[in-house]
Amino acid sequence: MARPKVPEAERRSAKFTLMLTSGELAKLVQLGEVCNKPPAALAREKLFKGKFPAARIPKIDVQGYTQLQKIGNNLNQLTRLANSGKLPRELLGLLLKLNQRLELTISKIVYDSESKDR
Repeated sequence: MARPKVPEAERRSAKFTLMLTSGELAKLVQLGEVCNKPPAALAREKLFKGKFPAARIPKIDVQGYTQLQKIGNNLNQLTRLANSGKLPRELLGLLLKLNQRLELTISKIVYDSESKDR
């Protein structure tokens, strides 16, 4: 099946050359990677629409999401106990462990979001 013909008014046949420094080009390429668009499409969208396209959202793996869900449930239960005045002193150790797990999970998500498969 052949590629459909583009109407003459929509054809991109005019050429415009833009000179950039190597730093500017690197920044444009990096922004394009964040938005999952080639640099030319990114520049065209910024120029004619006045804004950059939305950045793609990194995927959180299922294990990380499940871990955050468990932590959220535990925090919800502990908050309910604290608000009712029934929080036992033995839970201090549990709260410290929970806080460590939360920090570890957040650091994994933040630092793993820079990997190529996200």
